[in-house]
Amino acid sequence: MNDLTIGDLAPSISDVHWVRGGPLDTFQPGKVYVLVFLTTTCRGCVEIMPDLVQLQENYRENGLEVIGVVYKCSASAVVGRVYVNAWLNRNCPNVNFRVAVDFTGQILRLWMDPAHYGVPTSFILDRGGKVASIDPMNLDDVVLKVLDGS
Repeated sequence: MNDLTIGDLAPSISDVHWVRGGPLDTFQPGKVYVLVFLTTTCRGCVEIMPDLVQLQENYRENGLEVIGVVYKCSASAVVGRVYVNAWLNRNCPNVNFRVAVDFTGQILRLWMDPAHYGVPTSFILDRGGKVASIDPMNLDDVVLKVLDGS
């Protein structure tokens, strides 16, 4: 498997189950996406949630969409969705962005494994669907630069 690096075309996110927000099969041209990979057992994943809510609030009108991807292997998709929904209600009841769950591990294999990062990890995609940044230290600064094309 190849590494996932800046400038690469973003892998698919079609093989997920949506817990919050409507389904998204492909990245829409002209939009900037922040994909954040999370687990329900990661303390840092809970701590980053308010920042993601604020990011979505601040830049939605500029074409930004935040997507949380929780990876959790579970006995069934139904049980997993209920579990993740409860986790969101407990830790971030005001979540204002799409949240998906990866039960198959397919998204993990396409994104996280080739990027060689742990959770939480953020991928910023530019308006052309390419990876513009992986896990930047200052998410806001990088999002602003990607939104204005610099």
